Amino acid sequence: MVTSESSAYVKTGGLGDVVHSLAKALVKLGHSVYIVMPKYAHVKGNLQKVGSASLIFDHQRRDFDIYEDIREHVRYYFVDFAEYYHREYIYATPKGEYGDNPLRFGFLSLASLEVIKMLNLEPDIVHLHDWHTGLVPLYQKVHYSALKLPFVFTIHNALHQGLYDAEFVPRLNLPWEVFRPYGGVEFYGKLNFLKAGITFCDVLTTVSPSYGEELKQYAYGLEGLIREKKYFFGILNGIDYEVWNTEKDKFIKHHYGVKNFQKAKASNKKYLKETFGLKTPHQKPLVGMVSRLTAQKGLDIVKDILYEAVREGFDFVFLGSGEEKYQDMLIEAMKRFPESVRVRIEYNEELAHKIFAGADMFLMPSLFEPCGISQMIAMRYGTVPVVRSTGGLKDTVVDCLENPSEGTGFSFQEYSGKELMLALLRARVYYDMYLCDYSKEWGELIKRCMKRDFSWERSAREYEERIYATALMLKKYGA
Repeated sequence: MVTSESSAYVKTGGLGDVVHSLAKALVKLGHSVYIVMPKYAHVKGNLQKVGSASLIFDHQRRDFDIYEDIREHVRYYFVDFAEYYHREYIYATPKGEYGDNPLRFGFLSLASLEVIKMLNLEPDIVHLHDWHTGLVPLYQKVHYSALKLPFVFTIHNALHQGLYDAEFVPRLNLPWEVFRPYGGVEFYGKLNFLKAGITFCDVLTTVSPSYGEELKQYAYGLEGLIREKKYFFGILNGIDYEVWNTEKDKFIKHHYGVKNFQKAKASNKKYLKETFGLKTPHQKPLVGMVSRLTAQKGLDIVKDILYEAVREGFDFVFLGSGEEKYQDMLIEAMKRFPESVRVRIEYNEELAHKIFAGADMFLMPSLFEPCGISQMIAMRYGTVPVVRSTGGLKDTVVDCLENPSEGTGFSFQEYSGKELMLALLRARVYYDMYLCDYSKEWGELIKRCMKRDFSWERSAREYEERIYATALMLKKYGA
């Protein structure tokens, strides 16, 4: 695999979780997995230098070192080039993206092939993740044609495409011939890394079946190209059951399982409310949200209904950071309703675990959601998701009204505050029935949530049997 991040060392979001968890699951299935990524300043471990190499890049010879480490039976190779990677942040400072990101990730893409060649890795499959690695199959055709490699390319979020000025083409050691709209990397006058990955890979995947169908309809200008890909699959991400385990989680106060969740969930809720300073009656439904604070995550419609929901008797805890306007909106809500709304503007792993274990409901009203893992974690922890039916949310949450016997949450279609509020109120009906007359519906709903299988083993087998098998077939017989 080639990636810009992995949770084993450094992560900024779901991409890092996916890469390491999928790799671990593949190792358990008997595969050898090597991951090439940058040696950022934050990468720590018992790294061993295993070689040095050089490339012609940005009109000059660039020397770099290669380091190796093993985490949970996954072997990592790090591209060490201080000028590009020894920085405080991974992609961007608080003021914006690094201006040389096309060079930083172009270098990773080219160097990954040099690592494969120099260390004689001879992989059966090269699995590339997101726009940062989109140039790898193009570089193979231009500079490493002797390496006969099948490429799998995964789109984690098509919104982020790696769009840069054409002046970077020669600096990336690419010929101008590839800068063309058809069969090339040109996109409305810009260089498009994601387009390169889609165009030159052998097998294209994305992170859920529904998101795959959505991308065929709209992918920020790349939908036509995606529709043309003969081998395109949507494989649902999983979650790491070693990390997200209600019976062993080191961050939660009271452990529990499917058979004994009632008292422990109640105790975890009490502890969560104490942690956030909420002193409302215990019977009030507590809604949790752990998220990047961006437009994608549905904060605009959360804003539309938050005050009304508080007046309807809901409590809220929010954890996350992101765009200033959404941070300010949540802080203002907390100031106005300090008894019912609590906010932490940060990413805090321990608090995230506590929210998943202690909240009654989990809010995920995304504008779009390629896969989403938070709703899977919430279900694993017996916290009922309230979601918008889009992308991976559509694939993972079964609406209780549409399918009462198999429902695992509450969903809505239209992106509006009104529909979000109605979904919350539907969830509230089930919750209140449980409190008022000990109805079994809410308890059974929690059990169904906790029993769902979102393990990476399931997803890894799909990659093995559908994606990698297809790539190997193409390598052997051609398209």
